[in-house]
Formats: sequence, structure tokens, C-alpha cells
Amino acid sequence: MPFPMLDSLAGRTGSLRLLRLLLAVSVSLPLVLFAGIGWREERETWAEAERNSRKTALILHEHVLKVFDTIEQVLDRVNERIDGMAWNEITGSEPLHRYLKILDEDLEQVGVIAVTDPDGVIRAASNRFPTRNAYIGGRAYFRTQKERDAGLLVGESMISQATGRRSFGLSRRRGALGATDGAFDGLVHATLDPDYFTHFYQRVLADRGETVSLVRADGQVLLRYPAYDDNRTVILPPNRGLLKAILSQPDEGSFAGISYSKGIERFYAYKKVGDFPVYVVYAIDSAMVGAIWWRNMALDAAFAAPATLALALIAWLAYSRARSESQAVRRWAEEVRNRQRLEETLRQSQKMEALGQLTGGVAHDFNNLLTAALANLHLLARHLPDEARRFLNGANTALERAEKLTRQLLSFSRQEAVNPTVVDFADSLRQMGDLLERSIRADIALDWDLTPTPLPIAVDPVQLELAILNLVLNARDAMPQGGRVRLSLHPGPAPLTARLEIADTGAGMTPEVQARAFEPFFTTKETGKGTGLGLSMVYGFARQSGGSAAIDSRPGEGTRVRIDLPLSAPPPPAPPPLPAETAARPDRPPRVLVVEDNALVLLATVEGLAQEGFTVETADHGVAALEILETDQAFDIVVSDVVMPHGVSGIDLARRIRERWPHLRVLLASGYSPESLATMGADTAAVLAKPFTPDQLAARIRAILATPATPGAGAAPVTTER
Repeated sequence: MPFPMLDSLAGRTGSLRLLRLLLAVSVSLPLVLFAGIGWREERETWAEAERNSRKTALILHEHVLKVFDTIEQVLDRVNERIDGMAWNEITGSEPLHRYLKILDEDLEQVGVIAVTDPDGVIRAASNRFPTRNAYIGGRAYFRTQKERDAGLLVGESMISQATGRRSFGLSRRRGALGATDGAFDGLVHATLDPDYFTHFYQRVLADRGETVSLVRADGQVLLRYPAYDDNRTVILPPNRGLLKAILSQPDEGSFAGISYSKGIERFYAYKKVGDFPVYVVYAIDSAMVGAIWWRNMALDAAFAAPATLALALIAWLAYSRARSESQAVRRWAEEVRNRQRLEETLRQSQKMEALGQLTGGVAHDFNNLLTAALANLHLLARHLPDEARRFLNGANTALERAEKLTRQLLSFSRQEAVNPTVVDFADSLRQMGDLLERSIRADIALDWDLTPTPLPIAVDPVQLELAILNLVLNARDAMPQGGRVRLSLHPGPAPLTARLEIADTGAGMTPEVQARAFEPFFTTKETGKGTGLGLSMVYGFARQSGGSAAIDSRPGEGTRVRIDLPLSAPPPPAPPPLPAETAARPDRPPRVLVVEDNALVLLATVEGLAQEGFTVETADHGVAALEILETDQAFDIVVSDVVMPHGVSGIDLARRIRERWPHLRVLLASGYSPESLATMGADTAAVLAKPFTPDQLAARIRAILATPATPGAGAAPVTTER
């Protein structure tokens, strides 16, 4: 049974889904924004690094350019100073040495100023007098100047003979610049002091990971800060790095590349020094740029993280609270749903109970009619010729079918008189094997799954066979195209129970049909093919036997009927036969008091007993019977119906007879079961099941009278007989 309101309250999936989305957004959106900020911050960091690198390269360029201009002026002044002097004069001129020394001392960037003759011998120098006539004629810049006037020429990187450190110098020819005579008359040159550049770069560059290099256009590194670990000459490869960038941007530019010396990634900015074939190159480690970016991101995260965590915490608390409320509502809804299911089950049980009471009442009244009809037909048979008996047999057959129908109704209402016997469940099923095989068609297979463990149950064997046969026939009718029927018997899930399951592969039932399957007269079969009492009889049999019956079915998936019955103690061994007693037969016919409120039953019963040789007195209700017994107790037995008017039932009558006249026997005639009679207040009484014939009643009376009466008891123990 659906409960849409409870399901909507218990689910609340929309609210929880919205809160989960809010929680996800509260975490993911700041992360996405932070990632976007990080990406933008990285681009800006690199752009800022490029701008700063270009600025630094420009500053370094201006410094180097001023140094070169200063050296150029110094060389011009020295050239003017030695103008017209012979080489011997230059070699021995101490004033010239002092002049060169003053220039050297006034300029920090100058290491040594020297004058060299056309043969490559230094004739004057700022650092020593007299000179040692050192030879430099093999150096590249000397050969270049000797071959042609190269103007102010930036020399190669070299180890200075004066300082012993790697440096480079600038040189020019002696004489007038731009002379056209082509005569070579020696050089005027100056070596730069590397300490000057080191001290300057130490002041300019504050962070580690930065380098400055002076590189000639041919790739030779003239000067580097910090200096290389070794003292070798470094020439950059022409196909990558700086020289490759110069090809596309000859004056200035920037690029990222791998360091030639340490193999680490760096960002470079370079600028050409004036008209000189020299580039000043500034480099910064990419890790330094990344560190700046990480520092900026950490600062941003320091402000963004608390807000993000606070937002996520608020969303999480809201979601947790909503989820707790949803779980509480779901538990409450489940409790309400279970309660409604229990109420529905109770209503169904009450409905079945009411149907049972109604059915039992109708069947009980119908039993009286059948009793009268059977008794009268039995009496009529004694007076009909043989040729007319076939018509009587037809009437008896119809009445037997009506009796069977009445028993099915009483079985559903749990009011049929039964004869419980302890039998082994599995053995009873095996004995029905041939009957069940004949009851199904050839296109249906019958499967067995019976436990070898003995399962004793106390049931009416006839009703057990009818219940199982009804279930197999129903399974057969549910499989018009053939299929399988499986009978499974095992110990039940509850202690001391046995479970029988009969399953088919038929069409199955809808929930609506399944809910009404046990109701009497409810059937889905065509008219004339079913009474609707088969499953109701199974239900009544299970309940009357102390068990339960249930159906599990789905359309297209077959049907499974479960019967759970309580186990019983094994039947006791049969007692030894009692020694025959010679009961003194009375000299007179047995005298019987018949108490019956139904005139038709009373008439047939009296006539039948009279023809059987009994002396019969009658009373039409219990009060009248007690009045008769007050004045006359000379009866051998009292035969009484159970349900009678005037407030004295057959049960009450039997109790009063037992209390006041213990010697009198009592036989109750009823269609009710001993269980039903017990609920009516019966203690012990002999019971004859309706409907019955006069000869059956006479035989039952004789059997009771032939049994010795128990001292102090007025009636025999409750028994049932068909």
C-alpha cells in the first residue's frame, strides 16, 4: 500500500541534494577561483619578472656603455700623449709611466693601461716601470688590429699576465683614428678590472639565483658574475639560447632557456652595448620566479582560506543537520508505515475472521438442512423398490457434494469437526505422489524436495490431502502452456515448525488478487471452472491446525504458497487391547432423549432411531429437556444439538447433566470443531459431526453405551467422527 505523503516527508531528497550541491559549490567554487587567481598570478609574476629583467638589463647596459666610453676616452688621451714619441723614448719614459699610472689609479674600472709596439712587445704599462717587454703579438685582438684598423676593439676573454685573473680589454691603433695610409704603428690598450664589475653587481643584484654576463656577438663570454667555477674560456653554442635569440631580436630581448653552466632553467634578458658587438645578459632562475609566485599565492591563501573554510563549515553543518532531520523523519515515516501495515493486516485479519464467522453460521444452518435431507432419504430408501433407488442415489450424490462444500466452508471458518492424527509430514506427501501425478497434465513437471528428517504434525489427514491437492490443481490451472510445480518440505524458520512450499512457474498474481486470494468464493477462473473455496479451505486448514498460510506471487514470476504447521510429539504406541467385558444388555430397548430445535432434523432423527429399535423422547430446546429430566431420569443417553434457543445450549445442557445426573451419557451433534466447542465452554463431551444418517447416529449411541462409564463423569471424552 503506497504512502505518498510519508514517502515525500521521508525522502526530502530535493533539500538534501540542494544542500549537497551548496556544500560542493562552497568548496569547489573558491578552489576554482583560487586556481584562476593562481593562473593569473603566475602570468603576472612572469610578466613582472620579464619587465624587471629588461629593466635590470637596461641598467647594466648603461653601466657597461659608460665603462666602454670611459676606456675609449682614456685610450684617446694616451694616444695623444705618445704622439710623436719614438719607441725607444716610450720605453724609457718614466713620465709616461707615471701618466699611465695616474689614469689607472683614477679609474676603478681600469686594470692595466699599456702601449705595445708593432712587433707585439709592451713598451709602457701603468703597473710597472720599466716594463718587462712582455709579448702579446699572438693575441687575437693584436692580430686583428695589425691586419686592419678595427677602431675601438673589444678583445677576447683572457687571463691577464698582470693580475692572473680572467678579464678582457679594449684596444685601438696608435696614431690618428681613421688614418688612410694603412700603416700599423702599435696599439694602445687597456684591460678592465674584474673586481670593479663584481663590486658593482653585488650592489645591484640582491638575490641569489641572478647572474650577469658580458657576451661578445660571436658567443664568447667575456665576463660573468658570479664567475664560473673553472677558469676556462666559455663560448656559447650558436643554435640555442642567446645567439639564437639575437638572430630574431639583435638589439634587445628576453627568452627562457637552460643554463649553460649548471643546466637549470632560467629567464634571460639581454641588450646590446651601444655599437659594440657586446651584449649584457641578465638571468634569473625560474625557481626564483616560481618562489615569488608561491609567496604571492600563500599570501592570497592566507586571506581566502579562512573564508572558504568558514563557508564550507557552515554548509557542512547545514547539510549535517538536514541529513539528521531527514533520517529522523525517515525513521518516523517508517514507523508510521509499519503501523499502517499492521493496521491493514489487522483489518484484513478481522475481515477474514468476520467472513469465517459468517461462513460458519451459514454452513452450520445448512448442515441442519443436510442432516434432515440425508436422514429422510435414508429412511425413504427402506421403502422404495430397487428400480427407484437410482434416483435416490442421484439425490444422495448431490447431497454428498453439498456436504463437501459445507465442510470446505467450515474448514475456512475453522469450525469443522476434525479428527487430528499425528502423521509424518513427508510420508503423507510421498503417499500422495501417484494422486498428484495423475492430477496434473503431461506438459507439467512435478519436482520434489522433501527433507529426510521426520516432521510429525497433528492434522486431519483427509484435510491435509485436500489442501495439498487444491494447491497442486491451482498451480496446474495457472500454467495452461505447461511448466513446473515444486513441492518443498523442510523445517520451518520458527522453532518446532515445518514449512511446506508449493511453487509454480505460472502467470502469477497481481497484488490486488493476492490480497483476496484466501477469501471464500473469490476466484479469477471462468464461470463454472472454480468455486473460489480451494484456497480458503487451505487457509482454514492451516489455521485450524495451529499454523499459518501465506502467498508470495508476482505477475509473470509464478506463485509460491507457504504452509507453516507446528510440529507435534511422535504418536504414542498403540495401547494393548482391553479385555472384553461382558456388558449386561438391558432387557428393554435403549431409551433416548433427543433435544433438537430444528423440526425437520428432529422428525428424521426420531423416526430413524425408532426404526433402529430405540425408545425416543423429544425436547425442542435445553430448558424443556431439563424439565423432563427433573421428573424422569430413566434415560440411557441424551442426544442434543449444540446451538439452541432460550439461553441453554447443548454445552450448557451437558454440563448440568454431568453435575446433577452423572450416570447419564450425553452425545452432542454439531458441525463445529472441538476447538470451536471448547471456545463455547465445553469441557468433555461426545460429539457426532453433522450431517449424519440415522444408522450412523444409532451406531454411535450403541458404541457409547457399550463403553463403561468413568466413575464421577457424566460424559465420555470429546471425540469426533465423520
